[in-house]
Amino acid sequence: MTPATREGTETDTDSSFGEWVEALVQAADELATSALSFDGIERLGETPGLPDPLEGAFIALVGEDTNVQFGLVGDETTCASLARSLLFMEPEDELCDEDVADAVNEVANILGGGVKRRMMHRDSTLKLGLPVFIKGTIHSSSHLEAWTVAVNLGPVPVKLVALRHHS
Repeated sequence: MTPATREGTETDTDSSFGEWVEALVQAADELATSALSFDGIERLGETPGLPDPLEGAFIALVGEDTNVQFGLVGDETTCASLARSLLFMEPEDELCDEDVADAVNEVANILGGGVKRRMMHRDSTLKLGLPVFIKGTIHSSSHLEAWTVAVNLGPVPVKLVALRHHS
């Protein structure tokens, strides 16, 4: 499976944010085939805004001209599946909540590194933040632009989320 492009979807987000979203999808495909040992991703659809409710991890990329965050979210089963894949565990192996959060944070860290590598041409001062695991709802404001891309990360349904802060 390979990531699709955002052709014809620039109407709801400007092209510079679209480039960040594409970098996110490409990084997710790389993550799937490397760290998670999947065949790749299947892009299912995308929408402006945030999914609700959320369970997963986010990581920030901040630079002189940049303030963006990326996440991968799903439900409890999604997060446990990602954790097991990263840790080379069998589907029936048990994981405590802390191990799931740690593993999904690491998945977000890898994802963020992939986005950073692809976007250094836009801002050479980019720094990767620390991942944060969340359960619940993120409330948007007029200063937050959000875009969600639904994918199958190998066999695991995931929503990739890109957030950009405006002043």
